[in-house]
Amino acid sequence: MNRQARTKYGIVVGYDGSPGSRLALAWAAETAHVQGTHLTLVHSVNVATVPAFPAMDLSQLEPTLAHAAKSLVDDGAVRAGEKLDAAKIETQYWLGSPAAQLVDASKDADLVVVGSRGRGRVLAGLLGSTSYTVAAHATCPVVVVRGPVDPSSDDLPTPPRPGRDHDVVVGVDDSDSSTRAVDAAAEVAEREGAALHVVRVAQSASMEAWTYAEVAKGGTEETHAIRDHAEQSVTRAANRVRARHPKVLVTTEVLYGDPGQSLADLGATAGLIVVGSRGHGGFTGMLLGSVSHRVIHDATCPVMVVH
Repeated sequence: MNRQARTKYGIVVGYDGSPGSRLALAWAAETAHVQGTHLTLVHSVNVATVPAFPAMDLSQLEPTLAHAAKSLVDDGAVRAGEKLDAAKIETQYWLGSPAAQLVDASKDADLVVVGSRGRGRVLAGLLGSTSYTVAAHATCPVVVVRGPVDPSSDDLPTPPRPGRDHDVVVGVDDSDSSTRAVDAAAEVAEREGAALHVVRVAQSASMEAWTYAEVAKGGTEETHAIRDHAEQSVTRAANRVRARHPKVLVTTEVLYGDPGQSLADLGATAGLIVVGSRGHGGFTGMLLGSVSHRVIHDATCPVMVVH
């Protein structure tokens, strides 16, 4: 594709033929269909992972890899064509780091979609280096699509989507990142005809402090202050959405506990969870905060990370 001919890639999806990437492709193609935009499939062959004899000349290896990569993205384009007109589908294949290519593409994309491996705390390390790197470093919103997949089967589950039966959930914490997440979540909810559920997870500095407040203070001044602050936070976010997107139904909720896990648990019924890349709790310079990291590992629905 001639990159100079267009300043936007539309929706970019990383595709390598794996079950996780096929789920991501299905979600991305449907989203492109809803938005009326085009879809760009990107595949990169990381030479470091390709078995070869040490003495093999790379110039002899490269054409073989290019042919295999083209076959792969052509297969992906056929799959995407079940939802999109062929004129709205572009393909790219590269020799190099998959994560680096997707991050680079994010500079000219509206959205990047990636698949994921594994689910749950035990399998947390199986998110995949590409998914993690893209979610942390991309310059546009990133959606991580996950779901239970059987690698031996071509029958994949349909990834959840926002709609009448599945809310868009957004976590807030008053940070600039979460404000951008609220704006992005509201746009998705309006476009998909879904309700927007604004959530703040109230948390004390430590469980010991929380226990002290409950026991010694009788659940009055200390815990009420935490609750009031959280209620004000979700109310501000809800008012912001109602002013900008009056057609979107907005609900609010304050939860207690671990912010990442509490938000991830809502994925059981949500169509999409939206989080900022990092909030007030993140360390300076951290590109993907602990809350967003936990949500994309544990949620069973797609998760959008907004920078």
